[in-house]
Formats: sequence, C-alpha cells, structure tokens
Amino acid sequence: MAAVRDYAQLAKDILSEVGGQDNINQFSRCATRLRLVLKETPEGAADKIKEMPGVITVVLSGGQFQVVIGTHVQDVYSVMGSLVDSSLLSEGKEKVRVLDAIIASMSAIFAPFVYILAGAGILQGALIFTNYLNPALTGTGAFEVLNFMSWTPFVFLPVFIAFTASKLFNCNPLIAVVCACALINPSWADIAARIADGELITFLGLPLAKTVYTASVLPAIFMIWALSYVERFVKRVLPDLVTELFTPLICMLIIVPVTLVVIGPATSFVASMIATGYNALYESAPLVAAAMIGGLWQVLVIFGVHWGITPIVLANYENFGYDSIQAFCGIAVVAQMAAAFAVGFKSRNTRMKTTAFSAGLTGFFGITEPAIYGVTLRLKKPFICGCIGGAIGAAVASMFNAYYYVYAGLAGILTVVNGISPDNPSSFIGILAYWHIGRYRYCHCGYNRAGLFRWIHRPC
Repeated sequence: MAAVRDYAQLAKDILSEVGGQDNINQFSRCATRLRLVLKETPEGAADKIKEMPGVITVVLSGGQFQVVIGTHVQDVYSVMGSLVDSSLLSEGKEKVRVLDAIIASMSAIFAPFVYILAGAGILQGALIFTNYLNPALTGTGAFEVLNFMSWTPFVFLPVFIAFTASKLFNCNPLIAVVCACALINPSWADIAARIADGELITFLGLPLAKTVYTASVLPAIFMIWALSYVERFVKRVLPDLVTELFTPLICMLIIVPVTLVVIGPATSFVASMIATGYNALYESAPLVAAAMIGGLWQVLVIFGVHWGITPIVLANYENFGYDSIQAFCGIAVVAQMAAAFAVGFKSRNTRMKTTAFSAGLTGFFGITEPAIYGVTLRLKKPFICGCIGGAIGAAVASMFNAYYYVYAGLAGILTVVNGISPDNPSSFIGILAYWHIGRYRYCHCGYNRAGLFRWIHRPC
C-alpha cells in the first residue's frame, strides 16, 4: 500500500471500478473500511482496487464489497458520499442473508460514533485508575465533572443510535432523535421507577414496563426500523400541504408508545437473554469461552463481522455492569499488535520493517486491520501466532475472573485499566497476566534472511 493524500481522487477511482453509483445498493463505513453492497461485482474490480495507493486490501464478506483503507477511511467516505445519490443507499433490492444483513446493519450503526465511545471509555478508565491510586480524589469537583462527562455518550447512546440508524433505514434523522430523546427523558425514568416499586401504570389500558432505556441498544435500533415504515406510510396518506407539520407529530404519537409498551421490553429481554447465555458459558467453561474470543476475534475482524458482537457487549454492561468479551478481545488485539512489532524487529527488509512498526503503532490504539492485512496475514505464520497468543492469553486471564467494568470502544493497551475493580482485584491481575505469555511467545519467533517466518528457540 502506497501513501496517498488525494482522497477525493481515490474515492472517484473506487467508485469507477465498482461500476458507479447505479451498481450500489448500500454504502457505509466502519472504523477502517468502506462497505459497499453491490448489485453485481465487476470482474477484476477487487484486484484493481487493491493496487490503488491508499488501499490496504479488499475483502468480499457478508454480502459486502469491503475496501480496507485504515484510519483515513473517513476522508474517502465523505467524498464518496457526495458522489453517490443518497436515495440509492438504503434501498437494497437484492435478497441478502439475514446474518449478513444484521452484521452490515451493526457496522453502519455503530462505526460512525465508535471513536466517541472509545474516547469516553479511556477517560473512564483513567478515572478508575485514579480512584484506585487515591480514593480521596473522588470527592473533588474536578473528578465529579470528568466522571459525568465520561458517562455522557453512554447515557445518550440511544440518541447516537437513532441518528445513525435513521440513515441506514432512510427516515428523518430529527424525528428519530426526538423519539430516542423521549425514551431517555428523566420523566420516563421516574415513571419506570414507580412501576418497579409495584405501581400499575398503563397507556390506553396497556401496561407499561419498568424498562429504562439509557445506554440501551436494541430498543433504539428496532424503534427506528419501525419508524421508517410508519414515516413512509404517513407521508403517503397525508396531503402535501400538511405533511411537514403532521408527520413528526403522528410518528411520535405512534412510535414512542409502541416502543414503551412492546418494542422496548421485548428487545431488552432478548438482549438480556443473549448476554446471559454467553455469561453462562463463561461461568461454566471459562477457559473455552475465553480461548474462543481471544483466538478467533481477529478472524472475525478479517471478515468485518465483529460488529455483530457489539449488542451483546453493551447488554452485558447495561445488565451486569461488566463484560468479559472486551477483556478477551483486547488481549487478542494486543497479541496481533505484538506480532506486527515482532516482524518489525526481526525483519531485515526495510520496507517490511517500516510497515510493521507503523501497523503495530496503529494496533496500540486498538485498530488491527493495518497489522493484519499489511503484515501478519500476508506472512501467515505471524497471524497464526497472534491468534494462538490471544487464545492462550485470554484463557490465562479467565483463570483470574477477568472482566472489563467500563465499555472500551476500541479495546487494547490503552483500555487495560478498565479491568480494575475494588470488588474483583484479581480481574486486573488476570488481564495483565497475558503480557508474560505474549512476551514469551514473541521472543521465540523471527525471520530468516529470506524473509520467511520461523521459530527461533532461544531465551529472551
């Protein structure tokens, strides 16, 4: 991959190779890649795009044509968004497998604001570490201000979801946001608290549930999905003269109560059951669950399907206040980062050495695609070693009952402090325990002069 600065030209070149906007059904991005759902995949397009300056690789997975660009994906996405007719982005006329559609939807919804959650998660981790070192600081005004700042994106998570989901489902983003705001209105929290205390409160004879929607995921997603149908129906039946005035009103009158009565309780229950199922596996067979996450996480990243795990992670934090998945995928990230750095230290190829160190540095911030596509997967054995190291490290961490207590966004080295908890001191020790595993593993691998990966059995 060559460096590139003309991202406008890169966007035009990619659009040209995939057949133009008329060949696009859906268009979105995640943290490092453009995600296109094409009507037809032009022959040879993937190979041609791979050779473009600024493109790391192309992945065909989940019914998507994924162009991996790296940290500058937003620059290309913004230009391509201006070149593609927005009316074509959500119509998707071809049949898509349910699993592919779910994964693509999760990516389109969460990717635009994942860095906001990641930044807030790092701040929370720093506050946890500060409290661990000096509990007296928690009573200061500065700590309290920083603390509520760090929680803000999570409290208003349904609003972020509503905004991005409205683009995915092609409905008015302002109507979507106001409906989401209704769910997290403090007045609803008061009503839910009264219901939780045993009071029966109904809406037109239908009982309301005690569900609170701050930091929730699935209720907001399904609410906006339902809103897209309601909005289209309302616009179709209303006279043009009053459409702009009455569409928001009618949508709110229908969607918010339906969510409070049906959609919210049902989806919250489903999310809780999925999270409970994973946690049951972790409690009954922690080594198995940990090794699966630590060993296979980077494989999920290759195919871009790791976003499908996000609702389970967020449901764990919402229901239990902690999550083990991010603790283990963070270990997998560090293992792959270490593999890239190992290549950089051992390689005698100047270009490979530069690429490996650059990719390893990106992995330091929780993004491993450059390391995978640019270094470890190209050489195969470093990638395999990274997966093995991630599996072993996660299994070791599970022996210490390891969890993250704050959402990490992009799990990695910077978020290890999220595993600190006064009630579970062994958690942080377990997360750090894999560092020794990684050190041992990567001190035993290197390159020969032909550039081939091999084991070098020598003490560190």
